Amino acid sequence: MRNMIKKKYACILLLLLAIGSGCSDWLDVRPRNEMKEDDMYTNEEGFKSALTGAYIQLAAKELYGRDASMYLPEMLAQHWTISTDKTSLIYNICAFDYTHEKSEEAIEKLWKKYYQCVVHLNNVLGNLETTGVTFTNGNEALIKGEALGLRGFLHLELLRLFGPIPGDGVSSVPAIPYQEEMTKDPGKLRTITYKEVCEKIIRDLDAAEKLLEKDPILVGSNTQLNQPAYDWEGKPQDEWQFYRQVRFNYYAVKGAKARYYHWIGDKENAVKFAKEVIDAKNEDGTSKFTLATESTYSLSTVGTNLVMKCEHLFGVHNPQHQTILQPLFKDDDASLRQTVAYINTAYESTIHPDDIRNKANRYWEERTYQNSNKVNHFRKYTGSDTYESLNIVPVLRLAEMYLILVEDSPLSEASGYFKTYRIARNLDISIDNSLVTEQDVLNRMEKEYRKEFFGEGQMWAFYKKHNFTRFTWPKNKTIPEGAYLLPIPKSQSVFD
Repeated sequence: MRNMIKKKYACILLLLLAIGSGCSDWLDVRPRNEMKEDDMYTNEEGFKSALTGAYIQLAAKELYGRDASMYLPEMLAQHWTISTDKTSLIYNICAFDYTHEKSEEAIEKLWKKYYQCVVHLNNVLGNLETTGVTFTNGNEALIKGEALGLRGFLHLELLRLFGPIPGDGVSSVPAIPYQEEMTKDPGKLRTITYKEVCEKIIRDLDAAEKLLEKDPILVGSNTQLNQPAYDWEGKPQDEWQFYRQVRFNYYAVKGAKARYYHWIGDKENAVKFAKEVIDAKNEDGTSKFTLATESTYSLSTVGTNLVMKCEHLFGVHNPQHQTILQPLFKDDDASLRQTVAYINTAYESTIHPDDIRNKANRYWEERTYQNSNKVNHFRKYTGSDTYESLNIVPVLRLAEMYLILVEDSPLSEASGYFKTYRIARNLDISIDNSLVTEQDVLNRMEKEYRKEFFGEGQMWAFYKKHNFTRFTWPKNKTIPEGAYLLPIPKSQSVFD
């Protein structure tokens, strides 16, 4: 089955590359993202392939395969050892020098790739509105729901990166463009206000939730949906409807809404949607998603992995991911690393030696090479001789829902969610009683976000939401004014 997925991925990737020659200088939306309707939108399979093309874009190194997850946001959060080369990208990004040519290039590329994917989704949605194709097995609603959900979610990601710090007084502040047209004209990508962006994000997520009310994930468990060879009652008749955790499914929409409301400071709704994810059940009464525990990594468990797949509301899959990761984490001069001492401080190893994410060289493994160079390798995505790599990068996880509940619930309720989370990670729970004030919670969440989402790009968003003026790990660092506002690229600003 995995080989079949790889072949399908390769075929669609080749199609994207083949129609991508002669790209424009800016958004690169023609013809790469303006699929040939004669080829792609004349039948149901064409629509499926077009949507799959969006997932391939998301999993590429220019987005969650590297740049939008373990790369730029993690550099901003100071998670990797900073190069001494003052001309390097990591040196300048970590210094918040967004005017350096390498910083400008990297930020602009990330901006473009997000909007390229959005335009691709708009092309799918636009053709759905005019098509005469007859769909089977409820696939029209699934395709539209996933595309709308992704469009809302990707704009939320752009808002968290490029928009203003959330809070009072930002409603009328210019934020980012919200691209909802099937257009090849980058001049129509116009910046609108923070309030307008937020209204459009939740509009798309609400519509997606409605369309996905018959998502197969509501009928089958993730275990069943990840093993299409087995028969079970309610099994989808269409193979395309399996593997829902790497598709923007019904619960990915719920999780995105929890992240959205948490971001804008609507605690009541953030709690509501986070709870809906946590409380989701399979038909046999078991939880739809479960927190990873020490038993998750048992050697007797088939397919043990380090990305905590049991928690994934949504992740991206790239069968070629190890090629991307080789120079980052696997080589003897791996470019993204951190010292053993700083990692032990981050994971509070003297207090929590049995933390499932920092024990037995599971997530971090220091190796000494012939030149006596020691490298502490990050194993979350590369795996090891003991743990396989699934070539999946998590984008929305159950752990985030728990931490949202800890932060946004009344203090009297927060400790219960925190206890459940910490027990799963094999941590001392006596600290639960120390969450007396909101500042106590915030101080603790800073530590937990770092431990939990190392390499996933969430720490920078946490810092920005709370407008931290100083980082205390790995070293003390004052955050200069304006650092949280990644500049909208000059190639875009000419249209505003």
